[in-house]
Amino acid sequence: MGRSSGYIAMHASLASRQINICLIPEVSFNLHGPHGVLSHLKYLIETKGSAVICVAEGAGQNFLQKTNAKDASGNIVFGDFGVHIQQEVGGCILTNFMWS
Repeated sequence: MGRSSGYIAMHASLASRQINICLIPEVSFNLHGPHGVLSHLKYLIETKGSAVICVAEGAGQNFLQKTNAKDASGNIVFGDFGVHIQQEVGGCILTNFMWS
């Protein structure tokens, strides 16, 4: 039985000890709000000076426009949440001038 990308990303993140935030499709999350990913990212940057985010394939699809695209094998083609979160983080930095 194959492993999902979320399972692999989660275990790779735990093993590396370099990843601060791991987003996987099996666990829902919020980007905004007091308990959102961006709030935690802000905390990490303020306290540690940096942060590393791991995004598994399929994570955050609820934040993207849904398509019915399929690859040649008939598998669902996921949207690129990595680009989306990169834009969200960049917008927060610009809006809040490094959250200061």
